Amino acid sequence: MFRAKTAQVVMDSRAATAAAPVPPQPQADYSYGTRNWGKLKSGPKPTLTLGNIIHFIIAVFFLWPVFLIVAVFASLGDCVALIRATVEATISSTFWCGMVFKEWSAAGFLHREDPKMLQLRGSRRAFGHEAIKDWKAAGQALVGIGRSWSKVFGLGGLFMALEERVARANLDWRRYVINTAPKGAAPADFPEQWVVMDELPRGGSSARLYVVRKRDANGVIDPKGPLFVLKYFDLTAGGNLENIIRESQAAELAKRLGLIIESSLGNRAFWYVMPYYHGRTLTQSTLDGVKKARAEGPRQFSEHQRLALGWVHQVLQIIAQYHEAGVFHKDIKPDNLIVSNEKIYLVDIGLMTPLGSMSQLTTHGTEYFRDPEMVKLALEGKEVREVNASKFDIYSIGAVLFFAIEGEFPTAGALSRFNNDVPLAIQWVANRAMAAMHQRYDNARQMLTDVDYLCYAAAHGALENIKPADLPSFRGMPVPPHLTPITGIPVVNNTSYRQKLEALPGGYGQWYQAPSFKRKGEFGFKKAAAVVFMVGGLAAIGVVTLGILTEIKKEKDRSDIEKRQLAADTLAKRVDPKRNDLKLAYSVMDRAFDKGVSVENHAPVSVTRSQLMPALVKDLDAVARQWRESFAHDVGKNAQGADADKARALFAGAPLVLVSVDGDTQDAAFCEGVEHDWIIETALQKTMTTDLNKDNRREVRDVFTGVSDTVALHREVGARMARDSVNPAFLTVFTVETVENAQHVKVRMIFPGHEATFTYTLK
Repeated sequence: MFRAKTAQVVMDSRAATAAAPVPPQPQADYSYGTRNWGKLKSGPKPTLTLGNIIHFIIAVFFLWPVFLIVAVFASLGDCVALIRATVEATISSTFWCGMVFKEWSAAGFLHREDPKMLQLRGSRRAFGHEAIKDWKAAGQALVGIGRSWSKVFGLGGLFMALEERVARANLDWRRYVINTAPKGAAPADFPEQWVVMDELPRGGSSARLYVVRKRDANGVIDPKGPLFVLKYFDLTAGGNLENIIRESQAAELAKRLGLIIESSLGNRAFWYVMPYYHGRTLTQSTLDGVKKARAEGPRQFSEHQRLALGWVHQVLQIIAQYHEAGVFHKDIKPDNLIVSNEKIYLVDIGLMTPLGSMSQLTTHGTEYFRDPEMVKLALEGKEVREVNASKFDIYSIGAVLFFAIEGEFPTAGALSRFNNDVPLAIQWVANRAMAAMHQRYDNARQMLTDVDYLCYAAAHGALENIKPADLPSFRGMPVPPHLTPITGIPVVNNTSYRQKLEALPGGYGQWYQAPSFKRKGEFGFKKAAAVVFMVGGLAAIGVVTLGILTEIKKEKDRSDIEKRQLAADTLAKRVDPKRNDLKLAYSVMDRAFDKGVSVENHAPVSVTRSQLMPALVKDLDAVARQWRESFAHDVGKNAQGADADKARALFAGAPLVLVSVDGDTQDAAFCEGVEHDWIIETALQKTMTTDLNKDNRREVRDVFTGVSDTVALHREVGARMARDSVNPAFLTVFTVETVENAQHVKVRMIFPGHEATFTYTLK
């Protein structure tokens, strides 16, 4: 179980001695992107066995082509990495050579201590470090290729043993250099009581960082003594005066708080000594944790969230003490947080500022973790004492919480979005910490209360069940006793407070016994109600589905019955049974109905009143001829003999009938004139036509106005023809519409199974 403990911000030389790792590994703390060459593994060392030898012989003498192909594919990723690292190393080495040439060229007219020369020298060293790092990466990829090939050919155990021996020799040499070096490469006026063991990469300032040990009263160095970090500003070697002034002011604050061991400001240099914390940066720990969580699944992701909350819990304890001592850190970021096992330390006090300072705010800090409102207020010329500067640190901690959970920078502040696997309560805490200043937590302990509650829930396996409304700050709960330091004792020296917190089970107090948390998988009332609701819902869905299926079946049965009735009630059965020719003709119509109704839509035509009737008769007669031939052909395919000839004759003699179905009384005279002209024009064009009496015309109008469905209309027309046992006729109806003072005659020609529409616009 993760135990979130208060970071030891007060650390004298004796406490530093007890906390320092033995033996030390200095470059593990402040390395920027260093790559490890493998991890030492415990247990029995692999050796070359008889099985390895036999495997090797088989692979070499019998199956070497197959193993060669497998080895190529197995090492493909390492080959790509080798090419990439080699290209990067070549580029950085080229730049290093260029900087060396510039430095040599400038040596003739620049003094070796000139700031420009120092800048050239620093750039050359930076490119050199980068080139070494890239060549190491290339070497690591090359080792990976060798590892892949050795595994394929059965020599993996021997190769691993060789790697472990090389790593062990490298570690032993490193320890020898640190423990036996009497003096490191330090400036000439370096304090004599401190001996350099190693130099760390530089940060954003112009200072140099040394890992040092202190001489005793007799000038002797204890090789197993505690390590410290000495930050050194050389005033004569291009040191930034502004940085030095700011760091010296921060060092005075930190010295009063017990955060640094010793400091000195002289004419040539300024330096101060801090405790050395062995571990990895929060950046490295977070990225490794997120990568592992994504590879191993949800359970490991929950474990990563628990660790991340514990880290932020400790940072909030440290910052709460800073704020209560009257200062704010101003540069909280993952690279300034050192993780040792499950304990975290905050380093780099270079920007520390009093909360009541009369100096103006500055824009110093690190992108993504620096409060945008601090930058805005600094540009407005606000003084530190005019704003609640402690909220700037709260924003940074919210950004650190986002990074620790997601492994990504909060590029949009409070609008940064978590993925779907992060509980809403964590998202709410981080977003509130990064919200506008008037919406943030009032102080660090208020945020610490919420994070402490989340840590308690994570320790009990109930983090996913927490909602934002359950958080103490949301419910207006005060800071719990186990998070409140003892009154009357300075916060930074309040060891009883730290001991009290560390003694609690899991690092969190009993203050959160209510509401009680249920571990994931427990069966409670809510889950029982959910199961009942789910079963009831499934049953209801089943009943509704069964009812729908029953209705569908009934509808299908009704449809089948109607189809059978229609099949039994054919047109051929309605005609006079003695007329075989009519039966044959109407049976052809029945088969046409089985295929559906064929509709032809002809393009509109513009004509004058005198041209209307000749065009109408001509168009209808042409369509009628085609339909006669089609039906006569269908009769010939299905029957032969005298009855077939009579049926073809019936279709060949099918007349045209024109009836007005327009119900508008204003168009009655026009429609009557069209019907009269129809009789005359058909006689002139010798078109087969017939006329209907008034009763038949009324019947046609009733049918067309009462039946809207096309198929039903055709069947009704055919049924009436069959009922009267008459020769099938081409029934044509028309209506007149007036649109924008223009008359449109819409004509609809029907023969059971076939339909054609025409539109004539009168000019």
